[in-house]
Amino acid sequence: MAGHRPNDVTARWMAAARFGLPGAIGPRGIYACASIKEEFGIALLEAMACGLYVVAPDAGGPATYVEDGVTGRLTATWNVTALRTALDSALAEAGAEADDLRANASRAMVRDRFTIQRMARTLDGVYQRVAREEAELRKPVERAR
Repeated sequence: MAGHRPNDVTARWMAAARFGLPGAIGPRGIYACASIKEEFGIALLEAMACGLYVVAPDAGGPATYVEDGVTGRLTATWNVTALRTALDSALAEAGAEADDLRANASRAMVRDRFTIQRMARTLDGVYQRVAREEAELRKPVERAR
């Protein structure tokens, strides 16, 4: 519960959670977002981009990109028992990893769906469709003049 921290501090903390810090932190940690509701979850995506296994709310934005049991755990974060179970499972699953396959899948999902370039391409298509629809709607008005 450290509150807001500069990006470079957060990046170092996530790297330490993923790879460990000799004498202080073991490797293969997790990132937990215990918000009752999370509309998007940028911090979750940042953790996944670092290769961390995540625990996230089972509603809202995270449920659209966290693959339960694969890249993280989705849970009813408002339920203490469910949250505790998800945290225990996530720690056990991350700790048992023998390779980087899951971490690579998390990073690939973020890279393929949530980079600035990918989102710009998606928005470009939306804007072009809206512009075409607007032009079609104006045609009858222009003919009537």
